[in-house]
Amino acid sequence: MDSNAPTKDYVGVRKSLDGHSLGELEAQIMDIIWDLEPPITSTQVFKIMYPRRELSYSTIMLTMAKLSRKGILEQTRTGTKKTDAFNYKTNITRQQMGLRLMDEVAQKVLRMSLGQTAYKVLSAEIPGADQAKVEAAFKKAAK
Repeated sequence: MDSNAPTKDYVGVRKSLDGHSLGELEAQIMDIIWDLEPPITSTQVFKIMYPRRELSYSTIMLTMAKLSRKGILEQTRTGTKKTDAFNYKTNITRQQMGLRLMDEVAQKVLRMSLGQTAYKVLSAEIPGADQAKVEAAFKKAAK
């Protein structure tokens, strides 16, 4: 096996988010960020993350900068100097991220949209259901 060959991504879920992957640490950081009130600093995230996972401050800072380059976070400098810290805010909500990932799975695995998948699941789950019952259940679930 060629050691320089790229790792295959069979399902392709990690390639969601407009072609960018979201790794485990990035997902953990986003989970923290979504629970905080913006603007958010890397120091805030570090203080919450460190008891869970003993990472260096620079690892958190660099990962947040990477999330910004991917367009998931918006990064703004707190001052005018190059050495000033950054504030962050999210460009995507937790719900939007979840829907994108679920749609990506539906597209890659089932070859249909998330809406089509939900409709088929609801149709299968309601025994002997007619069209009106399935549509009513779909509208109720979509709320």
